[in-house]
Amino acid sequence: MTRSNTRGEVAVGLCSNREECGALAGARRRSPSGLVAGLLTLPLLLLCCGCPAVAPADGSDANTPSATNDPLSKASTALRLAAGNDQKQFRGSITSDAQVDVFDLGMLAPGDHLIADIQRVSGSLDPVAALFDSNDNIVAYDDDRSQDGSDLNPLMDIIMPNDTDDSGEYYLGIIAYPGDNTAGGYQATVTVQRQAGTLTPHAQTVYLDWRGGTNLTVKNVGVFTLLPFSATQVGFPDNQSATLKSRVKAIVQERYAQFNMTILSSDNGAPPTTPHSTIYFGGQDAQAFAISEDIDTFNANPSDNSIVFTQGFLSAFVVQPTLEEMAQAIGNTVAHEIGHLLGLVHTADCQDLMDTTCYNERLLSAQEFGTAVLDKSIFPFGFQEAPEILGWVLGLVSP
Repeated sequence: MTRSNTRGEVAVGLCSNREECGALAGARRRSPSGLVAGLLTLPLLLLCCGCPAVAPADGSDANTPSATNDPLSKASTALRLAAGNDQKQFRGSITSDAQVDVFDLGMLAPGDHLIADIQRVSGSLDPVAALFDSNDNIVAYDDDRSQDGSDLNPLMDIIMPNDTDDSGEYYLGIIAYPGDNTAGGYQATVTVQRQAGTLTPHAQTVYLDWRGGTNLTVKNVGVFTLLPFSATQVGFPDNQSATLKSRVKAIVQERYAQFNMTILSSDNGAPPTTPHSTIYFGGQDAQAFAISEDIDTFNANPSDNSIVFTQGFLSAFVVQPTLEEMAQAIGNTVAHEIGHLLGLVHTADCQDLMDTTCYNERLLSAQEFGTAVLDKSIFPFGFQEAPEILGWVLGLVSP
């Protein structure tokens, strides 16, 4: 018997399908498009992508890139930015889920303020935007600008990081949300203000809240009433609860050991009065092990939350795990959800903490943040260098 990993989802903007399949088939939580569920498989890197003709907003001619197995090498220059402050605006159309429009934005430097505003102008299109460096590494991702689903048009508004592995050339990719079968026209407006600020790393505090309670709110997900966590929820005697919780905390700390991250537990005190994210534990969801409220690019909101549905772990594995294996499964899931709250997206690599493709049993042993191919539910090409992104956001601790 095999089951696919259903570790966690992200509400509205992105579900964490590393949490999907079998009895816990993961689904994207968004409105009004409905749910998309299914077994995800490892995507091929650099799928054949063709950019259609891109029409400038003023109606003049534009580049018409040809189909290629290397999207960045044939990117349209229709939105290429000038050396100084600049704004470019063009229109294009997406006709199928297989289509990828890629634009060469030109040179961007650390501290440049970039805004990419993508608006549907016709049809049913639900557009998705992603920013890549010249090594195919994703820098930023945006699906819906309104996380309650009321506005599905992406808006990327960032200060460019110090991408030490990149040549300085950046690319904007636009697709239809995978699997939704939407199509239509869009208008892309890209604005740059040179040397407008600095992306400064900030330490993050995460509070593991095992206490349960009533009216616990995870924005864009729901309001929950949860019992205090007990090891009985995951198949162990109650007298092992403290040991399990302590081990989960230690595992999450290990996953973020090189970054400026503080992990606190309700077993050790009340929530901090300073900004922090909260991970709630308890309850069950038929579609996921966990859900986060957002994919928070560059950790713009240090106070967003997630919930881990601990009762879902009870029947998720073929053989009842040991206590240590269960701690690894929950700890990996918590670390994955925190990754979403820091801006990380899904990958397709079983060794990577942001993976969304492997079977539930893979959660029972350690996973690490690394460089991994993007899952096809995110984008049909590209990689995510999670340690570098976390360094931009959190900063590194001294060895």
